Amino acid sequence: MMAFWIAAALLTAGVLLALLRPLMVARKAEAGGSPEVDIYKDQLAEIERDVARGLLTDDQAAAARTEVSRRLLAADARAKSAPAAPAMPAKPSRKLATALMAAVPLLAMGIYLRLGSPDLPGQPAGARTDQTAGVQAQAVLKTLLTRVTENPRDLEAWKALATAQGMTGQNDKAAASWAKAVDLAPDDANLQASRAEALVLSADGVVGPEAKQALAKALALNPKEPRARYYDGLAVRQAGDLKGAITRWSALLSESPADAPWVPFLRGQLGETATEAGMDPAAVTPQPLPPAGPPAGPPVGPALNATAPGPTADDIAAASTLSSGDRNAMIQGMVQRLADRLKTQPDDAEGWSRLARAYRVLGQNDKAAEAEANAKRYGGGTAGAPAGAVPPGMPDPATMTPEQRSATVKSLLAQFQAAAEKEPDKPEGWARLAQAYEATGDVAKTREAWAKAVAAAPDDAEINLAYARVLLPADGGHPPPAFFTALRVVLKSSPNNPQALWYLGLDAVEGGRKAEAKDLWGRLLPLLPEGSDDRKELEGRLKALGS
Repeated sequence: MMAFWIAAALLTAGVLLALLRPLMVARKAEAGGSPEVDIYKDQLAEIERDVARGLLTDDQAAAARTEVSRRLLAADARAKSAPAAPAMPAKPSRKLATALMAAVPLLAMGIYLRLGSPDLPGQPAGARTDQTAGVQAQAVLKTLLTRVTENPRDLEAWKALATAQGMTGQNDKAAASWAKAVDLAPDDANLQASRAEALVLSADGVVGPEAKQALAKALALNPKEPRARYYDGLAVRQAGDLKGAITRWSALLSESPADAPWVPFLRGQLGETATEAGMDPAAVTPQPLPPAGPPAGPPVGPALNATAPGPTADDIAAASTLSSGDRNAMIQGMVQRLADRLKTQPDDAEGWSRLARAYRVLGQNDKAAEAEANAKRYGGGTAGAPAGAVPPGMPDPATMTPEQRSATVKSLLAQFQAAAEKEPDKPEGWARLAQAYEATGDVAKTREAWAKAVAAAPDDAEINLAYARVLLPADGGHPPPAFFTALRVVLKSSPNNPQALWYLGLDAVEGGRKAEAKDLWGRLLPLLPEGSDDRKELEGRLKALGS
């Protein structure tokens, strides 16, 4: 604060010095002369300076001198024939200067003390943005608190409140809200796992006795609940049983879809624990299951553009930040992709449940009822949440205003960003941030986050494949060099990856490296179904290379 007042005093003194100098210094009375004559004299001097700098030729300077001299003579004649003006007093006005020197600072200070806020800390633009998002998040919390106060048996309201509290870092309050939800539905494994997770987060990652009890209940209700299995392994590790943690996490990884959001993080945990236990990380890190997303489809071109399996509540909430037309296109596209996948994989009960929820949000109740019937037919979605599914308790977008949805998304993104920047060497934080940005449709920030994930884990095939996918231009244009660099990492780890084989083959053809292209596409050919259009196209390309 003292620095502010010193700076203000120096600035005030500088301004007063400039303004009051004419009043403090005696002026010599001018004996005649004319401002017009002075102007023309200055112009003549300026012409001489331009000649010296080489800006005017001799001819140009002579013409300019003639014209200015003519005007100077005319102005001088007018000045001599005009009546003399009364002379201005040459004495300095020290009283006026003293009065102004006292009045200006006092007046400025009075206005500032009345209208300003001297104790308000500085707020950069980023801080003001965060404050706005925080105000919006608090509005969401206030609305949800009102709901549970008015109806303490509103299970969905408790779930939404707990999730919102967790998103704003209030993990202790989130744990208490999850406990209320558990009281209303004690046989729900997801709620038990959510409560356990909040308890662990509120204890700075320590799995305490209360969290262990919640985990035991969750696993008793659903032994496949992924969060409960992870935190159960964490509890075992914290107890000093490294091999027990490795056993639990290896089993979880082997039963997780490859595109599950926890897979990169789980790999890292397994690697660290195995190294600490003196074991080979590769020996205890199994391959996950095939992705839970839509079938890979033809590896030629569109395969790398495969997206996540349908919309989650996060996706729909994120869509609220887009324009009306873009938002509708985004949601409709995700819903259609999920519906198309379920036509080929109809036994996915949870997928049908998610499709039903999406249709409800869109107001397509007939389709929602049909999807709900299919969900019941194939098991009612009692299995653990699949990859990409929204965590239990995510606020239902249908019950939130656009402002609440926007605040929720901004709060979530801010948390992911802060977590990633806090541990920039851990790729899972950047991967989670990239997935969140991708759900909002922000391509630039998605690519930026994946690039940082790659920088943190340059040899990770899955992260490089995800980075390559978002680098592929949607308009079919030529990919950037980073796209091919990422795919080379993928190919090194997975020599039969069809996307890497196809696109690196294209790159080799464009670079004139026919032998390399023939090798890559020759390895790809057996991977394509007999008689498929993609195989026929590739056969034609290989034939052209051989001619």
